[in-house]
Amino acid sequence: MIALKNIQKSYGDNQVLRGIDCTIPTGSVTVIIGPSGSGKTTLLRGINFLERADKGEIILDDMQVDVEKATKKEIHALRQRTAMVFQSYNLFQNKTALENIMEGLVVVKKLTQAQAKEKAEVYLEKVGLVEKGSFYPTQLSGGQQQRIGIARALALDPKVILFDEPTSALDPELVGEVLDTMKRAAEEVKCTMLVVTHEIAFARDVADQMIFMEGGNIVEEGRPREMIQAPQEERTRKFLSRFTLQQAGIC
Repeated sequence: MIALKNIQKSYGDNQVLRGIDCTIPTGSVTVIIGPSGSGKTTLLRGINFLERADKGEIILDDMQVDVEKATKKEIHALRQRTAMVFQSYNLFQNKTALENIMEGLVVVKKLTQAQAKEKAEVYLEKVGLVEKGSFYPTQLSGGQQQRIGIARALALDPKVILFDEPTSALDPELVGEVLDTMKRAAEEVKCTMLVVTHEIAFARDVADQMIFMEGGNIVEEGRPREMIQAPQEERTRKFLSRFTLQQAGIC
């Protein structure tokens, strides 16, 4: 379980997160939606301290971390339990697809090169890219690069995988292959997934919980199908109305 309590973050006078409280159940897929600038990515990055929030607590299973006072040891322990998939892939350009997956296994998990290679090959197969193991990122499509990013995250056996708009940098025809990979991961891997996305159909079909954010606040949360079909808040209704017909197929 992840519980976020009173998470606050400001940049100067701009308060980006205004006391976020939410619980992400163990093994669930939770999707965060909302307009640009609503604080979605800042919240996600705050969970594994890519950005440090100003106030609040993060609880992950038996760990309870005060973000304001968190030590290097606590941050390291939290990062050991999480993995992140970035919108811009963040692959090492001088390493092959296989080596990109191996990197974290060697550096973070302290596996031998042989052990890391064996495990990386398993996850290359899981994302359907065994034949691309020797390819460098520049030789791969955007969708393939993102699937390598997902394989890299899965291979670390994290408690939680954080997805930061994983399809936003892709050409429209490549979005489907990445979403399909995420769907398979949700079915096969028993870890908690927290996904910032605009893919409403993915939320409807895969997610257990959906959170709508605006202005640094959680406006509404609930089951995706119920929120899409009958949002309780007017602001949620207006936001989803732009997507339901096109992306969710709901009239």
